[in-house]
Amino acid sequence: MSDTKLSRRAFLARTGAAARTSIIALSVPMILSASTQARAAQAKQAEFTTLSANEAAEFTAIAARIIPSDDTPGATEAGAVYFMDTVLGGSHKDYLPGMQEGLMGLQALAQSRYASATFHNLTAQQQDLLLTEIEGGEFFRNMRFMTIAGTFTLPEYGGNRDQIGWKLIGFEDRHMWMSPYGFYDADYAAKGE
Repeated sequence: MSDTKLSRRAFLARTGAAARTSIIALSVPMILSASTQARAAQAKQAEFTTLSANEAAEFTAIAARIIPSDDTPGATEAGAVYFMDTVLGGSHKDYLPGMQEGLMGLQALAQSRYASATFHNLTAQQQDLLLTEIEGGEFFRNMRFMTIAGTFTLPEYGGNRDQIGWKLIGFEDRHMWMSPYGFYDADYAAKGE
């Protein structure tokens, strides 16, 4: 949560740590399924199917502090909250009550510290202070994991709107990766294979 910029290598290392510490384990098929539904909802700017409007606003605000918008777009612009809505309403709906409970704990903390019933109405500095306070807990670890998954998933499956996540880490999307040409290609052609 510091202001220093991470290298791509450091970011990816932290992403791996986030995945290991989250209780929400998403397999590739689960991510693809959830992302497909999330992408359709995001494209239509549909209402959330699982999260209430308040929960969506709160999750969006949390995601925005995890991958903030500054000189580049962040989790908000990538539509990570649509991915979360789909995951928590589908294959991982058993985790929704725990996530709601964690959110209520964060809101109670916002109320006690800043007299605000909601997290998303706090200043960025206040939000960062509260998130730093809960950083070691299960709720934050799960939010971080879902934010990262929703921001960096394949765009055609949901999240990562306009390839925002990929641009953040410098990933170059190519339709097809070609092998470098060299002597082995000439050898292959000479053999008539």
